[in-house]
Amino acid sequence: MLPRSETIEMRLTFASVGAVAGLAVWGLMDVLPDLVSTARAALLPVAAGLGFFSVLLALLGPVRLAPALWAALGMAVPAALLLFWASFRHTEVERFLDTGYGVAAFVYLLAIGAPFVIAGLHRHGGWRHYGDLFDAAWSLVVRSTAAWLFVAVVWLVLLLSDQLLGLVGIGIIDDLMDVEPVPYLITGIALGLGLAIVHELRDYLSPFLMIQLLRLLLPALLLVLAVFIVALPFRGLDSLFGQFSAAATLIAVTVAGITLVTTAVHRDDSVSVQGSLMLIATRLLSAMLPVPPALAVWAVWLRVDQYGLTPDRLAALISASVVLIYAAAYAASLLRRGDWRRAQRSVNRWMALVTLAIAALWLTPLLHAERLATASQIARAEQGRTAALWEMAHDWGIAGRRGLARLEARAQAGADDDLLAAIALARQAPNRWDFYKDRRDDGVATLDGIVPLRPDGVTLPKGALDGLDPGEREMIHQACARRLTGGHPGCVIVVAPFEPSENTDRAIGLFATDDVGAHLASYRMSEGRLIRQGFPIDILAGSYPYVSNDVIVDVLTGQYRLAPVPRTVLEVGGLQLFPQY
Repeated sequence: MLPRSETIEMRLTFASVGAVAGLAVWGLMDVLPDLVSTARAALLPVAAGLGFFSVLLALLGPVRLAPALWAALGMAVPAALLLFWASFRHTEVERFLDTGYGVAAFVYLLAIGAPFVIAGLHRHGGWRHYGDLFDAAWSLVVRSTAAWLFVAVVWLVLLLSDQLLGLVGIGIIDDLMDVEPVPYLITGIALGLGLAIVHELRDYLSPFLMIQLLRLLLPALLLVLAVFIVALPFRGLDSLFGQFSAAATLIAVTVAGITLVTTAVHRDDSVSVQGSLMLIATRLLSAMLPVPPALAVWAVWLRVDQYGLTPDRLAALISASVVLIYAAAYAASLLRRGDWRRAQRSVNRWMALVTLAIAALWLTPLLHAERLATASQIARAEQGRTAALWEMAHDWGIAGRRGLARLEARAQAGADDDLLAAIALARQAPNRWDFYKDRRDDGVATLDGIVPLRPDGVTLPKGALDGLDPGEREMIHQACARRLTGGHPGCVIVVAPFEPSENTDRAIGLFATDDVGAHLASYRMSEGRLIRQGFPIDILAGSYPYVSNDVIVDVLTGQYRLAPVPRTVLEVGGLQLFPQY
């Protein structure tokens, strides 16, 4: 413990830094935007200021104030400049920020870079020593969590105090909170004090408790992953490949596994897991970890091959590939036998540096997601395949619009009137739904024989779907052109006497409209035509359900039933669907 005078001085220093940080955040977020003419002009100072104070508060404690100031400045300014540079991909900086990728890369650079700076300032070359990096990273997690928890408690006490004083007609706290900078000031001071107290008690508030708790989850994840791998040959891969949601789950599971293995091997052998059972479990989990990311890479690549690149898919493909390399390196470390834990620690350090490099490259022209996606979609359009025209016109910034202009010029040279009309509609449509809803395809003369019908053997009168709104017919046609897991079409209509008291059939349509979700529709039969009648409801929840594309596959493969309860309902995927009146 520090002497009392030094303790008070440290708390005052931390609280002062927090107060300045709070006031600076208020100025950057609430005042500066009103003083500049464009959002882009505010982006660089806002990003640099927020990054500077975030890193400064993260470094305070392990690093003295003066070095922390220079280190925070050295980290925040280059990262902010990269973010500012990347923002020129879009004419409007708000569009760039809405994508989220640039901000995520900026935050990642600061968050992952901070432990390297702390370790490097702790001792010369400390960033190269895994033990120092491990301690810096986990201590940063614990200190930040505890400090922000203290901030939450401070605000809870303030709000309760305001409510209590309000019972006797005293509103001084509420009046004080109405003064613009005060909430920021209180948050900053509380955060600074919290960090000071956590640093004082660093010998008592050790990351070791969190690490020990996480280690308990390692055998559980090992069991789940083992069951998953054993079940793969029997269950098949239909529910995995081509699905974004499945790929995200596989990536998340792998990251969780890497984290648990990291806690098991710890900073060195003396504090890593010691029991033979836990060592075996750690080795087995390390050996199995490459399976989920390999499947994730394949799943994302199938979507890219099927629909072309988009910024979303590029980010997913890079994430899955990085996680696969990480997991494969973990598994390869086991070949070193006695030194396998040391090898895995080395993997952690090198992969952290690799991901930092990728985050930086994402903000440079070398990894320009919108440009790469545009090139992919132009290639698809030139091959006569469906391209993401609306996204190029509205979401992918300058690269997307330039690509659309090049595509338009080629369509004009080739007299491709259909493509020219689609490009014009893409530019005019205010949102993606209106584009796909309003787009017409004269080649869809009839939907007869295109949409699979269930139960097997059921039929519809000729032209039953051709009286639907042209936009809906186009949506159904595009859905049926998609290929889901197992090669199934992305559409199906279930026809049945859902209402026994009626002397007519009703129908529920399920149509894949994007990479993950399905559009549901209710129909009633009238004079040999299906008439749209709203959306099916899930009678269990009493609401319109979200349905994934997997439900379409379930219906097509017979994994459903028509159950009277008392009306006939379609039971599939844990839902009980009934056509809306």
